[in-house]
Amino acid sequence: MLRRIEDMPPGTLGFDAVGEVEDDDWEEVVEPALREMIATGRKLRLLYRIGPRAGEIEGDAVGADARFRARHLGDFERLAVVGDEDWMRPALAGLSFLLPGRAKAFRNSELAAAKDWLAAE
Repeated sequence: MLRRIEDMPPGTLGFDAVGEVEDDDWEEVVEPALREMIATGRKLRLLYRIGPRAGEIEGDAVGADARFRARHLGDFERLAVVGDEDWMRPALAGLSFLLPGRAKAFRNSELAAAKDWLAAE
């Protein structure tokens, strides 16, 4: 499941991945919030937190996220991925060509720093 993180700094969006993440989660929770922010003319500053109980992330959800990013590449300003999974940093490094210098991985203990980085000018 993807659920919105409510205590995010102004101008940023955050989502928790908990349990199994399916493509419906993306379509019903994440994409509408991103579209709403884009409609205001603001650049996207997005945080994904992958919790310790996060299970399998369905391939369709990952694909939907990638397709959205590809279509709206110019709308993304910063992307923070928070979690303690070892695969996150190499995976995020693989996305660096899409968001050069604007994507960063943080540990769960660094959640506050991730939010500060997203909100910084």
